[in-house]
Amino acid sequence: MTNNTHTKQRRRLFVRLEEDLPPLRLTARDMHILELAYEYRFLTTPQFHALVGGSKRYLTERLSRLFHHRCLDRPKQQMTLRIFGYRYMIYALAQKGAQILASYFQNDKFLKSRWTENNRAVRAPQFLHTLMISRFRACLTLACQARSDVTLSSWQTPDLSLTKYDMEGRKVWVKPDAYFLLTLHGNGTEHRAHFFLECDRGTMDYSDLRRKLTAYWWMRNDRRLISNWVPRAYRVLTVSPSQERLARLLTVGKEADSKRKGSLLFYFCYQETYSLEHPQAILAPIWLSPGDDRRHSLLEGKGGTNALL
Repeated sequence: MTNNTHTKQRRRLFVRLEEDLPPLRLTARDMHILELAYEYRFLTTPQFHALVGGSKRYLTERLSRLFHHRCLDRPKQQMTLRIFGYRYMIYALAQKGAQILASYFQNDKFLKSRWTENNRAVRAPQFLHTLMISRFRACLTLACQARSDVTLSSWQTPDLSLTKYDMEGRKVWVKPDAYFLLTLHGNGTEHRAHFFLECDRGTMDYSDLRRKLTAYWWMRNDRRLISNWVPRAYRVLTVSPSQERLARLLTVGKEADSKRKGSLLFYFCYQETYSLEHPQAILAPIWLSPGDDRRHSLLEGKGGTNALL
């Protein structure tokens, strides 16, 4: 009887009210919520609260109203996660929410995707992978907002591969999960640090990972087939789902450069070393490289030895 009750409760969480809807008068804060859903693709309730601020209870109520008024979706793929103890509700932008954003900002970019249809079509692995990227971005955003000397100047999710290489009889595509730019301010100077992000859920074969990292290495030295916007100097960050996987990734990363001695081009970390409660850790020396035995920060200069700030 108890199990049936819990199952019905879970199902009701994903069914919108058809009548007696709670009133909803959209505010600037609601528009910010919808815009975050557009930018991040999937966000949890705690992530929304960390990024928006204010009362947790009030925010939870606003998210619920935006869901029942069809501005936000609660993708049903998360039902499986909740069965296994995942506590937080996950939201995505719905088609009506995209239309509201397009009208509010007078920008049709919000209408480019069939939001609700795509939310239903996303498979569980892609769903979890996107959540991993959202978690990183939220923590990075919060860490930069807490400092006056670091700005998250750009965040992009490339739609197309940056380039491709033939390697060991295979085509290897360079398509990062994200590109971002940090602008560092100090002593009257400004420095830009470019990064490509790879979120590893532990499902990719180590040989494929090695080839992917090697492609990044080649891309840094071969500009012929690279898009003009790709920076000449950058680092490749890989986030690992476990400490065991992290140790293996460092070994794989050591085989990715031409001399197979390890390169400071590659930084790795374990995802639990940063969190919404401690987002500043993402900028701290938590990053390991196959190029040396030190811990690194994203705020270091060339060679990974001199802090810029």
